[in-house]
Amino acid sequence: MSRNWRSFLVPFLRHGILILASVVFFGPFAWMILTSLKSSGEALAYPPTFLPRHWEFGNFTELFTTVPFARYLLNSVIVTTLTVCGQVLTSLAAGYAFARLRFRGRQVLFVVLLAALLVPFEVVFTPLIALLSSLGWLNSYRGLIIPNIPSILGVFLFRQFFLSLSSEIEDAARLDGAGVWRRVWSIAAPMAAPMVGSFAILSFVYNWNNFFFQFLVVNTTSLFTVPLGLAQLQSTNTATSFNLLMAGSALAVIPMFVVFLIFQKQIVRGISGSLR
Repeated sequence: MSRNWRSFLVPFLRHGILILASVVFFGPFAWMILTSLKSSGEALAYPPTFLPRHWEFGNFTELFTTVPFARYLLNSVIVTTLTVCGQVLTSLAAGYAFARLRFRGRQVLFVVLLAALLVPFEVVFTPLIALLSSLGWLNSYRGLIIPNIPSILGVFLFRQFFLSLSSEIEDAARLDGAGVWRRVWSIAAPMAAPMVGSFAILSFVYNWNNFFFQFLVVNTTSLFTVPLGLAQLQSTNTATSFNLLMAGSALAVIPMFVVFLIFQKQIVRGISGSLR
């Protein structure tokens, strides 16, 4: 009897905890999407309603006419795409160098890089903004993209990934006369495809939502990204456009959510391989 009860209770508790966690995780997203389909009065009504009384699909159209949300999306796509490409390329090259090349001070430099991860951004943003101002990069795509291209986390992940791979193919290529760059882009990069995919997705999600840095660099509406545009909408029209704010948030979150669902296996495979 005890075995039967145990075989019943353990799966029941396990599935109950998973269901509860799913409700806690998906609940805010469901509330956001449903609120985006309510009228402005119903969105702020008390007591609140879960399902809309009238489904206002026109809120998404009104969002694009109230604020230049299409421009915000375009700016986010440009900044995020170029930043992710730069982070992948530089992190792959630096990670390969730390994993395969032998040069003086390699371990010390790598430890210094890891130590820099412990420094919060709030400590360095003042000199960083002063530097960008002296270069004339404030309120520009250069200021939004170039400072974010170096990624210490990316260097660490690619280094660990390359350390987990056998170097026999690269050694054979070196004996055949292949240089460092030829080995990196012709041999190492194709083998690192799982890590490239997983890190690109993590980098995309982070840079798409990088509000604080973008807020410091940009104050021109034409260069606003989605996080900055939603913050401006919240500060100016919250009392009358809370449903539009939720519509914009839904448009900002749904692409990342879909990408994660599609590529979650690559994320897990790449990170687990880098930590072996």
